[in-house]
Amino acid sequence: MFRKLLCISVFVVITSRGFSQAFTYYPFNSVFSIASNPNQPVWADFRFQMNSYFSSLSTEISPMVNVIKHDKARFYVGAGVKANFLNYLNDDPKNRNPLEGYFMNLGVRVSPFSKMPQFQGIFELSPYANKKFDLGVFRANLGIGYVFMKKK
Repeated sequence: MFRKLLCISVFVVITSRGFSQAFTYYPFNSVFSIASNPNQPVWADFRFQMNSYFSSLSTEISPMVNVIKHDKARFYVGAGVKANFLNYLNDDPKNRNPLEGYFMNLGVRVSPFSKMPQFQGIFELSPYANKKFDLGVFRANLGIGYVFMKKK
């Protein structure tokens, strides 16, 4: 219970600091992302598997930190958890744990158009391990995003 409250509190603090949100789609992985303001030094990212069975609706939650900022690019790192909250509906009490695994993200968000910086290309390298750390995969994500920025 404490961990749930901590996660919710961190999300509220991070999203309240920013005035914009970002939507990203990773077409090769069929993943849709909603993030707090990725232009801030610290931001949160929530990813949803779009092309999946109902019994495997995976969600990824991770805080991100911008480490290098240029005019047209932001390099970031982050770590998080992959969860499937439908596991709570499982008949077997041993399999009701929503946690599926852990991951890290190393990525860059590039704004190639000076007149439209809200359009971004995203590339990430993301090692992933299941919750028992006996299986893993090295993922690469390529996507396009749009940041809804506050008008100046």
